[in-house]
Amino acid sequence: MAGNPLSDPEFPRKTVDFIDRVVGVVRDRTTKPVVAVTRGIVFGSIVAVVSVSLIVLTLIALVRGTQEVFELFLSERRAVWASYFFVGGSFILVGALIMRARHSTTDER
Repeated sequence: MAGNPLSDPEFPRKTVDFIDRVVGVVRDRTTKPVVAVTRGIVFGSIVAVVSVSLIVLTLIALVRGTQEVFELFLSERRAVWASYFFVGGSFILVGALIMRARHSTTDER
C-alpha cells in the first residue's frame, strides 16, 4: 500500500518538516514585524527621554555658567537678570537667523 501515509516511513519526518515550514512562515509574517515595531517604539522613547533630559541639563548649565561669569563684575541679583537677558537674547537672535534662512534666495520676490 504505497498510497497509505501511515505506512510510509518518511511520513512523520515530512509532516514535521511541513509543520515547521508553516510555523516559520507565520512567525516571519506576524511576529517579526511586531517585534521590530515594538523595539522601535521602546528605543525611540528611550532616546527621546534622554535627549530631552540632556537638553534641559545643558540649558541649566548654560544659564548657571553665564550667571557665574556675570557675578565676576556684577552683584548676584543683577548677574541673574543679566544671564537671563543674555541667554534669552541669544535664543532670540539664533531663532531670527534661522527664520531668515528658512527661505532660499530663489523664493524671494
